[in-house]
Amino acid sequence: MISILGGELLSSLGAGEERIAALRNGRAAPDTIAVEAFADQPLFPYYLIDNSSRVARADHIEEYLQNVTENLFSRQFSGSSPPANTGVFLGSSSIDYSLTRPIEQIIDGLDPGKLPGNRVGGGFYADRIMQRFGLSGPSLTYNTACTSSINAFMDAAAMLECRVIDYALVMGLELSLPVIVEGFALMQLLSPDVLRPFGQKRNGMILGEAVSAVLLCRSDTRSSNWHYLGGESCCEIHSVAGSDPGGKGIAQVIRQSLSDAQVSPSELTALKAHGTGGELMDLAEMRGMEMAFTDIPDYFSLKPYIGHTLGGCGLAELVLLMECVDNGFIPATPHAEPLDEQFTSPPVRTNMDVTHGRFMLNYFGFGGNNTSCILEKTKP
Repeated sequence: MISILGGELLSSLGAGEERIAALRNGRAAPDTIAVEAFADQPLFPYYLIDNSSRVARADHIEEYLQNVTENLFSRQFSGSSPPANTGVFLGSSSIDYSLTRPIEQIIDGLDPGKLPGNRVGGGFYADRIMQRFGLSGPSLTYNTACTSSINAFMDAAAMLECRVIDYALVMGLELSLPVIVEGFALMQLLSPDVLRPFGQKRNGMILGEAVSAVLLCRSDTRSSNWHYLGGESCCEIHSVAGSDPGGKGIAQVIRQSLSDAQVSPSELTALKAHGTGGELMDLAEMRGMEMAFTDIPDYFSLKPYIGHTLGGCGLAELVLLMECVDNGFIPATPHAEPLDEQFTSPPVRTNMDVTHGRFMLNYFGFGGNNTSCILEKTKP
């Protein structure tokens, strides 16, 4: 069995106690970001970590990753060095930030000139973490759209089970990039006001930033109340833009996740939905749940609180789920009412008192990348 020893998160919700208060009280206010591709440069809601520069300084991105890693290691190893046989697994949908500006110039019809000689991709950041903390395990990066960091998490668990490594540091990275925001805006996928998962009046997603880290090991190495039980990741070929709206691919990955974890639907305490607030994505997800479950478990979305953090959402939402349960509750899903009239099961409307249980976490992304996994927290 795989122990989840702890997690750390940077997001728009601030520090730990501040995050929990926002989730418990159902409040989170996004900032705004301008879409420069449009002549009038409209503003869209966006959940920012802070107002610092992102792309201009590669070392700033590295600082975020070092911050979450240092905080996590200091709690888990009490000032001593982490074990050398620790692998680093980094998931992000924007894996090479150094190409951002040249790509924008090409899109704008400008000559980007010579590309930077020192490209700074995800592999660079993962290697720097390895060097800084004296780790000798493998260093791997993942770019599978919105499932990037959760796929990194599941691969880390597989390597631990095979005893390739003793510990795994899994990281999720997603920061604001003009080219990404512009792309979603041009596809008319962004909400101009509020993210409404599964709601009748949903009108798109709100993007956000997240940098996160989680530490894993085998349970025979160190014990924990949190465990990874199993999961499944697969890619359907319905559309380059996403999952089959009929929900077939999503239902398949949910069933296979339950089978791999050896968990029955009735044993699930709650289900963390992907819940983007996008019209077709919410439809596909609901149809998938209706196909996979006789009775849909209590389900909720965390994206109204931190936005859709794309490749970083897998790990960021996993950390938030663990923090909420550790504090005795599952948060309500704001702005979901009135429920879409096509759906019969609404998301959680009021906070649930939960201190332990088994939880399914679902993530679905561009290219039909579908991932579902199951965590367990034993009784305190």
